[in-house]
Amino acid sequence: MVKSYKIFIILLIIAIALLAFLGSNSYKQIREQEKTAELVVYTLRVESEINTLFSEYALMQSQVLKNKLFNKVNHTILLKKYKDSARETFSKLSFLIKDKPEQQKRLNELATIQFKFYEAIDEFNAYKTDTKKEKVNDSALLQNVSVLMAKIEGIKKNMLSHEELYLQEQRDQLTTSRRLNPITTLFLGMSAILIFIISFWQINKQRKKNDTTTAFLKSVLKNTENIVSFYTPVKNSSEKIIDFKIVYINHNIENILGTKVKEMKGKLLSNILPMQFKNGVFEHLVTCYETGKMQKFKRNYEFNKTDYRFKSSVVKLNDGVLVTAADITDEHIIKKNLTAAKDKLESQNLLLLDNRAFLSNVFKSTSNIVTHFKSIRDASNKIIDFEILFINDSQNESIKNNIPSELKYKKASEIYPDIFKNGVFEKMVNCIEKEQQIEYETHIEKNGKTIWLNATAIKLNDGVTVTSRDITLEKIRAEKLNILNAELEIQNSIFKDAEEVADIGSYVWYLDSGTAVISDNFYRILGYEPKEFEVTFDSYRSFIHPDDLKLYDQLGKETVENGTSTIHTYRVITKSGAFKHIYINGQKVVKDGRDASVGVVQDITDSVKTEEKLKAKNEELKRSNAELESFNRVASHDLQEPMRKIQMFISRLSEGEIEKLSDRGKMYFNKIDSSANRMQTLIKYLLAYSRINRTKKDFVKISLNDTIEKVLGDLEELIEESGVDITIDNLPTIKAIPFQMEQLFNNLVNNAIKYRSTTETPKITIECKKLTRTEITDTFNKRRKNYYRLTIKDNGIGFDQENAKKIFGLFERLHQKEQYSGTGIGLAICKKIIVNHRGHIIAKSKPGEGSTFSVYLPA
Repeated sequence: MVKSYKIFIILLIIAIALLAFLGSNSYKQIREQEKTAELVVYTLRVESEINTLFSEYALMQSQVLKNKLFNKVNHTILLKKYKDSARETFSKLSFLIKDKPEQQKRLNELATIQFKFYEAIDEFNAYKTDTKKEKVNDSALLQNVSVLMAKIEGIKKNMLSHEELYLQEQRDQLTTSRRLNPITTLFLGMSAILIFIISFWQINKQRKKNDTTTAFLKSVLKNTENIVSFYTPVKNSSEKIIDFKIVYINHNIENILGTKVKEMKGKLLSNILPMQFKNGVFEHLVTCYETGKMQKFKRNYEFNKTDYRFKSSVVKLNDGVLVTAADITDEHIIKKNLTAAKDKLESQNLLLLDNRAFLSNVFKSTSNIVTHFKSIRDASNKIIDFEILFINDSQNESIKNNIPSELKYKKASEIYPDIFKNGVFEKMVNCIEKEQQIEYETHIEKNGKTIWLNATAIKLNDGVTVTSRDITLEKIRAEKLNILNAELEIQNSIFKDAEEVADIGSYVWYLDSGTAVISDNFYRILGYEPKEFEVTFDSYRSFIHPDDLKLYDQLGKETVENGTSTIHTYRVITKSGAFKHIYINGQKVVKDGRDASVGVVQDITDSVKTEEKLKAKNEELKRSNAELESFNRVASHDLQEPMRKIQMFISRLSEGEIEKLSDRGKMYFNKIDSSANRMQTLIKYLLAYSRINRTKKDFVKISLNDTIEKVLGDLEELIEESGVDITIDNLPTIKAIPFQMEQLFNNLVNNAIKYRSTTETPKITIECKKLTRTEITDTFNKRRKNYYRLTIKDNGIGFDQENAKKIFGLFERLHQKEQYSGTGIGLAICKKIIVNHRGHIIAKSKPGEGSTFSVYLPA
C-alpha cells in the first residue's frame, strides 16, 4: 500500500512536471506565433518601401526621357516631385532596417549611387540638344543614366532577396520549434484540464496580446497595396495536389476581379482564378508547398478587359502557402515606354549622324542665303556686333559680289552696316536673348533696284543662323494683287464691321439708275420681311420722316456727285408706323463696271433715346449743382453772418445785463444762447456735408495710423474728461482724401465717447482686417477684389438694431437733445465720406451692450 502510494506520488509529480512543460511549451509557441506575425508585417512593410523607392527612380528616368522627346528641357516640376517622394521613402526605409547591418550597408551603397543618379538625371534633363553634335552626346548621357539605374536595380534585387530569406528563416525556426512527439502531445492533451488551471492566466494574457497582434496584421493586410492570399492544398486519393482552397485573401482583389472577398473564401482556386492552371502559377504553388522553397515569378493577366502585370512571391506557411502579389502594371508600362523612347532616341541620333554630309551639301546648293553669325559682346556682356562664321554661295548672286570665303570672320558692321539702321540687328539680338525663332522682312538697294528679303533667325549656341529668301517678285505680284482685289477688300471690310455691331444692315446703291440691293436685316429694320418690296432711291424715300426729306435728298445728291456724303443720320417710319433713327455710312466703289455706293445702316433709336435721357439727367444735375452752390453761399455767408451777430449780442448781454433779468428771464436767455450755438453748429455741419465731393487728384496715399493719432490729439481734452480707454490695432496705408478720413474718425470716436457707458469704464476698440470680397458677408456693391474692414467698437448705451440704417440719415436722432447734444448730421457725413471712397459702412448694436461700426474701404 505504501509502495503504491509512493508510486502515485511519483506519478503525480511526473504529471505536474509534464503539465508545467506543456504550459511552458504552449507559451513559447504563442510567443513564436506572435513574433512570426510581427515579422511578416515588418517584412511586408520593408518590401513595400523598397518597391516604392525603386519605382520613384524608374519614374525619374522615364520623366527625363519624356522631357527630352517632347523638347521640354529644364522641365523639372514632376522630377522634383519624384525626388522629394524618393527622399521621404528613403528615410522610412532607413528607419525600418536600422537593426539590420547588412541591409544598412546596401542602403548606404544606394545613397552613394543615388547621388550620382540624381546628378546624371539632372545633367541629362538640362542638356540642350540644339546642334547635331550635341544630340550625339545624348547617347553618352543616356548610357550613364542606364548604367546607374542597372546598379540601383541590382541593389533592389539583393535587398528583396535578403528580406525573403529572412522571412524563410523565421518560418523554418517556427516549424522546428513546433515539432513535438505525438505520444507526448497525446499524453499532455489528456491532462488539458490541469494545464488549463495552472497556465490559464498566462495563456489568457498571451491570447489577448495575440488577438491584438492578429488584428494589427489584418489591418496591415487590408491596407497594403499588394494582394495577399493564403491557400491550403487539395489532394486526391493518391496524395497528389490537384487544387488549392482559398483560406484568406485581402480586399485588394475586389478592385481587380470585381468579386467580393466573402464570395471567394472557401472556394477552389480553379473556380476563382482558372488561368493560374494555364500560365504555370499552379506548378509554382505545388513546388513551394512540397519543397518549402520560395517561388518568385511575374505574370500577365486580363481581368474585365483590362491588362495587368503582377510580380508574385510564394512561401510555405504552416499547412499552406502564402502568396504576395504586387501590381507592377504601371512599372511595366514605364519600362516598356522607356525602352521604346531609348530606341527612338538612338535612332534619331544615328539618323542625324548619317545626314551630316547631306545637310552640308544642302546648305551649299540651296538658293536661299544661309549665314551664321557669332555674337560679339562687350565687358558688360552686351551684344555689340556679330562675326560671320559661315555663309553659303547664294549670297553673291543677290546681295554682295564677294566670294563667301572672303567674308568669313569679318564683322557684320563692316559687311552689312545697314542692319544697324533698319532694325535687323535688334531682331538678331532678341533671337539670342529670348531664345525664340524670329521672322522678318527687310530690303536692300542694289544697282538702283530694291531687293526684298524674307528672313528667319534661329539661335544656335551663342550666335544666330539667318536664312534669307529673295521675295522681290512676290512683293511685286502682291502689290498688283492688292490693286485688283481692292473692291473685294472693301466688301470684306463692310462685312467685318457688320459682324462687330448689333442690329445693322448693308446696301448696294447703283448711282447711275438709282436701283439698290439691301440686306435681309435692312428689311427687318424697316419692319418688312426680306425681299418684300423692290428698293430704289425713290421707293425708299417714302420711308423717310417728312421733317427729314430735305436731308435725305441732300444725302442722295452728295453721294451721286462725290460717292459719299456728310449726312449720316435721319429718321424713317417703319411698316408699323414707329419712328426709328438710322445711321448710314457708305463709300463709292465700282461694282459690275458701274459706279455704286456700298455701305452699312444701323438702327440707333435706342442710343438716341438714351442720349436724350442722359442730356435731361445732365440738365437736372446742373440745376441740382446750381442749387447746391446757392445753398453753400447762403450757408457760408447769408446764414452764418446773422448767427455771428446774434451770438455777439448775446455775449454782450450776458456780460452786462444778465444780472438785471429775473430767474425766468435768465432761463429764457440761456435757452436763446443754447439755440444760437446749436444753430451755428448745424450750419457748420450742413456746410461740411455739402462740400464732401470726390476728385481723383484729391486721393493720395495716407497712413491711417497717422490719421487716428491726429484725431485723438484733437480730442485729447474730451478723452481725459470722459476717462475712456482706447485700444487701436495696426492700421494700413490706403489711397484716400486726408481731411475726409480725419472727419470720419473724428465723428465715429466722438460719437462713441458721447454715448459712453455710465455704469462701467468706457472702452473703444479700433481694429482692422484685410478681406477678399468673397469673405465679406455684408451686402453692398463690391467692385474691388480686396477690402480693409475697420471696426470701431464701444461698450456704450447702444441702440435698437432696427434703427441701424436710420442713424445715417440727415437730422436723424435717437435721443432727445436734452439728453445728448448733437445735430443729427455726424453719421450722415460719415456715410457720405465712405460712399465717396467707394466703400460701405454699417452699424450693429443692442441697448446696453454697446455699438460696433464696420467701415469697408478698398484695399
